[in-house]
Amino acid sequence: MDQNQSVKNRKAMTPYKQTIARYIRSAMMLKGLKYNDLADKLAEYGLVMTPENLRSKVSKGMFSADLFVAIIEVLNVEQDALVDIIKLLKEE
Repeated sequence: MDQNQSVKNRKAMTPYKQTIARYIRSAMMLKGLKYNDLADKLAEYGLVMTPENLRSKVSKGMFSADLFVAIIEVLNVEQDALVDIIKLLKEE
């Protein structure tokens, strides 16, 4: 893939990253969780991450699919997450 196409792909993915980041922050807020709490809950699953690292990943919307699924599970929103995220994307 040429560099120009790579830039276009990154630009096309931006709305997805932003929406996922907003969704995770909203879910945390609704559950009264801070990044320290999220880090603690992930640690219960054997995923050790600092609150700062999580904050950075969420704010950029840059994390692996497996971490995304773990966060969704920890937040206990797995039933609605994907549907809600796609709905938010369509509203933009």
